Amino acid sequence: MSDKKKTAEKIFILSVTVLVLALLIFFLKDIFFPFIKLEFRRDFEGAKELLAKKGALGFITVSLVEALQMVVIFIPAEFIQLSSGMSYPWYIAAILCDLGVILGASIIFLLVHVFKFDGDIFKRGKKIAKYERGDGERNIMILMYFLFFMPVIPFGAICYYASHKKLRYRKYILTCATGVIPSILTSNLMGTAFKQFIAHSLPVPLLILIIAAAAAILFALIFLILNKFYFKQSVGTPNYYISSVLTAVTKIVLLGRNKVKVTGEDVKAIREPYLVIANHASFFDYHFISQIDPERKFRYVVNRHIFNMKVVGTGAKKCGYIPKKIFDADVETIKKCLKTHENGYSVALFPEGRLSNCGVLNYINPATAALAKKMGVPIVIARISGAYLAKPKWRAKIMRSKVTVEVSRIITAEELKAMDERSLYDLMIDGISYNDFLSPSQVYRSLRKAKGLDELLYLCPECRSLFSTAAKGNSLFCKACGKKYDIDKHYLFDDEKIRSIPDFYAAIERIEEENLGDLDLSVRVKTKIFRKDDNRYDEDTGVFRLTKSGVSYASDGAFSFEKTVDELEGIAYSAGSEFEMYNDNRLHYFYPAGEPKICTRIALIYDLLKRQENSDAGK
Repeated sequence: MSDKKKTAEKIFILSVTVLVLALLIFFLKDIFFPFIKLEFRRDFEGAKELLAKKGALGFITVSLVEALQMVVIFIPAEFIQLSSGMSYPWYIAAILCDLGVILGASIIFLLVHVFKFDGDIFKRGKKIAKYERGDGERNIMILMYFLFFMPVIPFGAICYYASHKKLRYRKYILTCATGVIPSILTSNLMGTAFKQFIAHSLPVPLLILIIAAAAAILFALIFLILNKFYFKQSVGTPNYYISSVLTAVTKIVLLGRNKVKVTGEDVKAIREPYLVIANHASFFDYHFISQIDPERKFRYVVNRHIFNMKVVGTGAKKCGYIPKKIFDADVETIKKCLKTHENGYSVALFPEGRLSNCGVLNYINPATAALAKKMGVPIVIARISGAYLAKPKWRAKIMRSKVTVEVSRIITAEELKAMDERSLYDLMIDGISYNDFLSPSQVYRSLRKAKGLDELLYLCPECRSLFSTAAKGNSLFCKACGKKYDIDKHYLFDDEKIRSIPDFYAAIERIEEENLGDLDLSVRVKTKIFRKDDNRYDEDTGVFRLTKSGVSYASDGAFSFEKTVDELEGIAYSAGSEFEMYNDNRLHYFYPAGEPKICTRIALIYDLLKRQENSDAGK
């Protein structure tokens, strides 16, 4: 806004204020100015007595003062709301204040639409604009409700902001009238409680408890009503506010343990929706990757089974997350990714499909490049480093770690058109490949660094004994030959040949690869077979079998299935617990009846088979 226009608007608002005051002097000279004096003195008891004496004029004063504080937003609203709560029954005070809001909001709408008043002289535009998520009527109304709940932004500033948007008056005024109710009722009830405190010597702790409880109940009630009847969205429609809650909860869980540094190319200049491709080192990668563009709120591709969980699944749907059957062909996922981009939202994809085994990149299906090309939007390739040891799949404890998210490459939509799938795949692999143990700098202060590691590193490279490893304190050792690997402060082993977890894991792979030609591994399992689109499951028992050609399951009943290596991308697992896969749209959890470390072994061997198949196909 130019200086000339700012001066004109200051003169205009001053003139409007003078006119309003002149009218008030004429009609309410015996009540308005005494009331304003009491307001500046913060004399609640005097205001109460004054309003009580004036009868109907007191009612009018409450509404007019509420309206005035909205038009001239530097006049605080809390005083009139508190004093009216002390003077009248809370429900009468709430109605009077709300009528004042309706009057003030209407005046502001008139100033903006008829007199073209900008309102930016109050310097609230930038503060409010940072919460914007679109110009549609629904987006603006939802944002207004959100802002009315925030105590730091005056009602008038919100109304000036909304009046400049493409929002029809009836929707604007309805949002104003209902959005302020929680705040008004809270202030009115505080006034009522304060009156009881003065009149009946209400204990201070009880006064505070009443105010806090009233505020919490009111805000919760309004939110539930709005969420049920007004904010209700179709399944898969992104919800910015639930995403924000998820972000806040994640920060609380991490409690500052993981500091995230973003480096590389700047994605914030990309205006259109884009696709993020990133490695998957840690459970909290969705949070780490969000830091490249915190305001964007990505739609993550996640395990379809998450959507079957009541609370988590509802949140995932509201956030617009995209379900994917892990390691199984899922055309519906591709359709939803395309639809999400068409609706203007960015998608984040971890193509490994599971957490990293050992702190380096897992196998990635080349079909990921085909999906990326089909989307036809800019691609952001991001490498997450330092996150693996923060929360690996084999350890329950979250550890403090410095995490770096490097935007290694941005591929524009134009560049993507000219690129073949193989070139794109190679760029993706190069851009997200990592090894968290190559240049260790983070110090891990724990007396139990090895805890859970034997569930991952199940075979001794020294004597080749199967399932012989054990963990104690900061040491991993073999119960068969006695070989011991001590872990230092950087999570490195004190061994010349095997220095890190990836080295140990690679040694196991080499040993297992030698025996692939004679592979025939059968495991007796207890099975949970989840019902389609449901968190309920049927229990079963049977035999799971892994051979060079693929996998099969034979139930003790009549049920059975088999999948070739070509049909199944990989086998997901929880170290020392279970392994899992989809069949006929139903998720199967297999729990070994014997040695639980075999879960890691089955997944590792299957990765070798898949890698071998991919190598043969490339010849």
